[in-house]
Amino acid sequence: MELTELGSTGLLVSRLCFGTGLLGRLEHDYPDGWGGHLLRYAHDRGVNFWDTAHNYGSHRHVRAGLSGLYRSGVIINTKTDKKSKADGKAEIDSALDEMGIDYVDSMMLHAVRDRADFESRRGCLEALLEAKADGRVRHVGATTHVYTGEALETLIEAPEIEVVLSHLNKAGQSLQGGSLEDHITLLKRVREAGKGLMIMKILDQKKFPEGEAEEWIRWASISRTPTA
Repeated sequence: MELTELGSTGLLVSRLCFGTGLLGRLEHDYPDGWGGHLLRYAHDRGVNFWDTAHNYGSHRHVRAGLSGLYRSGVIINTKTDKKSKADGKAEIDSALDEMGIDYVDSMMLHAVRDRADFESRRGCLEALLEAKADGRVRHVGATTHVYTGEALETLIEAPEIEVVLSHLNKAGQSLQGGSLEDHITLLKRVREAGKGLMIMKILDQKKFPEGEAEEWIRWASISRTPTA
């Protein structure tokens, strides 16, 4: 698996990122620890980049996946939708405790919709920056989820934001706030600003035409970004 530097963070991550969004939702249908086995299986094949979030319910699977591995050999990104400083601090503490780790490589404000939404999260952002100062959060980021336009413009301009996770697929499906062409231009600006860029929903949760999965994946790979 090819490794790449995530923007200016200095983190070397695999081109493919293991997104754990479904692990928490499916855990009742599979044996205990199955998520950890999947993560280690991916790690053994070169996928050293794992993405999670508090509301995924998958932190415990990340903890299981880390068992027997060197912590420094896995890059972990998590997210929070909190707004206040107090809630942000609590979320950081909870995330580290649930994953059984002393630090997380990056932590993001989740699903920023526009400038006003970003500004409403300044308290949580302050908590993340304080955690960065004491080494518990190595890098601070934000996701735009399915939003583009003003949401991405805001993150490009925000010096505190080092990593951006955003939507991208071949048809521009589910994208809100602008055209696919304009969205791609904004993603290029994210990289030009020296920020790490991750993309998600390249298959839009199986909403692609039958038989075109490989074509959609190859199209997304042209962006040369880590993919969650």
